[in-house]
Amino acid sequence: MSRRRALPLLLPLLLLGPAGCGIGDTAPVPAGSPAAGPPARAFGPAAAVHVYFYSARGLERVSRAYRGPDPLGTALRDLAEGPDAAERARGLVGHTGPPPAPVGAPEGTGTVRLRAPGGWESRGALRQLVCTAADAAGTADGTPLPRVRVTVERLARGDTVTRTCAL
Repeated sequence: MSRRRALPLLLPLLLLGPAGCGIGDTAPVPAGSPAAGPPARAFGPAAAVHVYFYSARGLERVSRAYRGPDPLGTALRDLAEGPDAAERARGLVGHTGPPPAPVGAPEGTGTVRLRAPGGWESRGALRQLVCTAADAAGTADGTPLPRVRVTVERLARGDTVTRTCAL
């Protein structure tokens, strides 16, 4: 297209462009109180619990459906049952055996005490157990995972250890 033909077509655009959108200036309009941020998180049982199994990359968090009424008990049972068929197909492995049991009520925010039957003595099994219990307890009371202290009474060894989940 030549310049002589383009100029008449572009001239109206050049003249109307500075006119804007046709909406005049407005002043601030009162709209109520300022935003206060997101609502406070309600802690308690979630729709899912998390268990920890091993893969070639290390310890991995796996979501499982929550089967109430106790998220910690559900997570411990799921851990003891081991990875399901789909998880095994993804290369996840884990310790299986009798499920550990919570001992009494939680000792306070960010703490949980378990009684583990024989079979949970290995370092890997203990790490799975600690991270699973810490995740369930932290979800219930709002404590971040690395700050939850898990005390495990290992019945086969006759000792007690306290750990946190270090991923």
